[in-house]
Amino acid sequence: MHIPRLIARAAATACTTTSTPTATPTKTLPPSSTGLDYSIPSSWALANVSHTYDYMNHIAQEAIDVMRTSYWKDPAKVDFGWGTGTTLSALAYKDMVASTKTNKDTVKKILAAAKKNNQHFDPYCYNDDAMWWGTTAMYAYRAYGDKEFLGWAKDVWNWVLPAQITPEQAKAGKTPIRPDGTFKSTCDGKTTAGGVFWRSQCGPKGDMGTNVITTALFQTLSAYLAEATGEKKYTTAAQRAFTYITDHLILKDKAIPGDGLGLGSCKKNNWVFTYNTGKFVEGAIILSHITKDAKYKSAALAAIIDGVKHTKNWQNEKGEIKEGQDGDPKKGNDGRQFKVFTFFRAGGGGERGAIYIRALTEVARREYQNKELRALLKAYINIQYNNLITKDTDKKGNYGVVWKGPYEGPYQSGQANALDLLVAGIEFNWKR
Repeated sequence: MHIPRLIARAAATACTTTSTPTATPTKTLPPSSTGLDYSIPSSWALANVSHTYDYMNHIAQEAIDVMRTSYWKDPAKVDFGWGTGTTLSALAYKDMVASTKTNKDTVKKILAAAKKNNQHFDPYCYNDDAMWWGTTAMYAYRAYGDKEFLGWAKDVWNWVLPAQITPEQAKAGKTPIRPDGTFKSTCDGKTTAGGVFWRSQCGPKGDMGTNVITTALFQTLSAYLAEATGEKKYTTAAQRAFTYITDHLILKDKAIPGDGLGLGSCKKNNWVFTYNTGKFVEGAIILSHITKDAKYKSAALAAIIDGVKHTKNWQNEKGEIKEGQDGDPKKGNDGRQFKVFTFFRAGGGGERGAIYIRALTEVARREYQNKELRALLKAYINIQYNNLITKDTDKKGNYGVVWKGPYEGPYQSGQANALDLLVAGIEFNWKR
């Protein structure tokens, strides 16, 4: 089980002034050897956040309480789609980051209700739906140490595993869960093993679609389970998923992944979204710590630099995230919740940004010795955080859709999207 870095971080402030190799220098390189440019762009609208822990923890919990009392009044009757699952992550993640236990009861009640409603947390036969709930269970296990959460995460993993293509299945072009068709054994000369079908076991029997979010979610869930249990099967699954993404979906001219690949024809789409990159880098950085292999960290850090500094349709020149923040703020949508957060496939929503923010927060927690990386991410996060808490709130715990303001609300999609950013504000600005 990954123990939140509380005591270690108390002493880490001095440690972050240097970049130190890991215990296996033959594989894992110190940050200064990566060749990446961690400089903060001069055009960014830098923000100085100097709030106390008590204040930051208070406003994060206040926003969670608004989410709970205004939109999740009855845990047994929430929407059990993926949007609720990923939003719920923020509650457990906040308790882990802030060293509190305030939200455990809510997290457990909603996860238990989702489990009761859908045996494998998969209401619409999409593997990614189930895995948002599975990773929430892992965050909860890390925050609270309750093994029931770990059991729920394992259940989701077991449900999705048959959708990951094995080397043997790739060679044959056939898999038991897709009896109504065949798929390509290779695309661009590389094996299709490791990919995870988007539609789950109960979905169409001839759908050969794969995408980054499903495969990266499985990579990340597998990596967390490997870390928690030490079992090789989880590490192997994570490594295969990583290899599939890097072999087939990383863009030729960038270090970030495109969106999808149809294995019936090897046809790709190269749409780029923050949530795809977020889950990919989260899983890769965990893999780097499990295996001590530098390639996972290198891929993650390169994607982060490309994402936060060189992907213009995600943020403006001031460094302000804009993906998923356009359109009618009263209407939730997939794009909005996937922004850095998540979306609601059923019922509206929008959290793209939150997913990305949470992933960057996880990377910073694990790579705390990389001073330059953390400084870049802190600057990036604080631009969004300062906008949110000064321009996109009614100061009563409600938050809007457009972080740079003006505040329009209250809307559920805006509230859901704000939670992970409020948690990130604690992680990056709490002077322990």
